[in-house]
Amino acid sequence: MFLRNYWYVAGWSTELSDKPLARTILGEAVVLFRTADGKASALQNRCAHRRMPLSNGKVVGDTLVCGYHGLAYATSGRCVRVPGQAQAPNGIAVRSFPVFERYGAVWIWMGEAQRADPARIFRMQDVPESGGGHHFYFHVKANYLLLNDNLSDLLHQAYLHNPSFGGDANPLGEFAPEIRHEGDRMLVRWDWKNVKAPGTFALHGKIDGPADGWNYSRFEPPSFYVNQPGFAAAGTGGLDSGLPQGAGKISFTVNQLITPETERTTHFFKIVACDWPDRLLPTLDRFIVDVNKEDIWACEEQQKVADQYPDAPMNAIPTDLPVVKMRQTIRRLEVEQSR
Repeated sequence: MFLRNYWYVAGWSTELSDKPLARTILGEAVVLFRTADGKASALQNRCAHRRMPLSNGKVVGDTLVCGYHGLAYATSGRCVRVPGQAQAPNGIAVRSFPVFERYGAVWIWMGEAQRADPARIFRMQDVPESGGGHHFYFHVKANYLLLNDNLSDLLHQAYLHNPSFGGDANPLGEFAPEIRHEGDRMLVRWDWKNVKAPGTFALHGKIDGPADGWNYSRFEPPSFYVNQPGFAAAGTGGLDSGLPQGAGKISFTVNQLITPETERTTHFFKIVACDWPDRLLPTLDRFIVDVNKEDIWACEEQQKVADQYPDAPMNAIPTDLPVVKMRQTIRRLEVEQSR
């Protein structure tokens, strides 16, 4: 079951134009486009006449025209023009979805339209509402909850990310997280003291000798995270270390924006904010891509096994507590939605 009364990222603002864009969100076919005045709009991706996807049509002024028989739809979803008729007949319409642009992303509301308050859009960290940061997108062949699990479970970075982290990071797994709840929001803090920084962090942060590390996570339902990972020379203050980026410290903020596509596929958007010096920025893209390739591989492998053994149990270990709490929150919200 998908949680529908939430804002999800449908795409980047730069993806929308007068050329219709097809996208599946929460199992529904949607077409996204901009009208002549630049307004972002979203409709159900089907013509009410013969079910032709409206994404095969074109934008004309403030309407989307079907490429099969020329029926024109307003952004409300109502058919306003039928070729050969002086007036469009009543009752021809498709669903329109509320959309809103913020942080350089197009947010869509798939639930009850009257509840679509933009004040409920997930609040990013270190990214202005007008947009900014470094944008990434990944298509994942796995259920969105497997990505939620991955981002709730930070222990895996000590093992799965040994390639991208650039060396043996197993000592990081010896530290337990601190967990705090604020309503449905979950805050998780992992701190490592006086450890060897993983090779990639040590290299780009120019950290010689022992280091203090951290990964602070914020989860908000149904599928949004902020992660702040980093390392700094031991005893210099951790995240608040006054050392310059790339000169004894390396850290950044990742806003993780997960949008379910289908039961087995997911849109994974993210915006990374960092104040790295220009000389380091070329390494950011490669690092983010490499880390996420490992995460996506793990999620897709789990999906394959889940499809083969849907009833096989999963046994929790102590560091899974954030995963367990996240899943409990999602299950409770699913029950509330179904009432």
